[in-house]
Amino acid sequence: MLDAIKNRRSVRVYRDTRVSEQQLEEVLKAGFCAPSGHAAKAWHVVVVRDQQVIDKLSGIHKWSKFLARVGLILVVCVDKDKQDLWIEDGSAFMQNMLIQATDMGLNTCWVMMREEDAAGVIHQVLGLPANIAVVAGTPLGYGSRVPAAQEPVLPADRVHFDKFSAPNH
Repeated sequence: MLDAIKNRRSVRVYRDTRVSEQQLEEVLKAGFCAPSGHAAKAWHVVVVRDQQVIDKLSGIHKWSKFLARVGLILVVCVDKDKQDLWIEDGSAFMQNMLIQATDMGLNTCWVMMREEDAAGVIHQVLGLPANIAVVAGTPLGYGSRVPAAQEPVLPADRVHFDKFSAPNH
């Protein structure tokens, strides 16, 4: 598991190779295995393959432009009427998918989508009802430019035991 966590990278350039239905299903299953506050499990995910919809999602902000060149986007949402911890639950769902995808040799990139302006556009483009909150999205595919993994560092000045202590200078 730690290898998948260490090797996960934000990839913004993808090959045309399609993700299989089986691969997609495995990644989605990982999301639905995420922890959920009060066991609400109020997640929803929109699988976007339609190029016109992808093009619209790529225009939500300056960091999403690269999405225009991907073949598949997963948009993670949570029903706010069923879960007040929607950001936490949606983030756990997203992280599970990212780690599973990495473990399978696929690439992803967490794209923030819950800013008010972006979420409004996404609601319109995806036809989401008002109670469904957008958390984030990710392309899913085979990267053509994958940043190298880095050995994790355990920063001693940011690990605290029993109480927070100021770092020594």
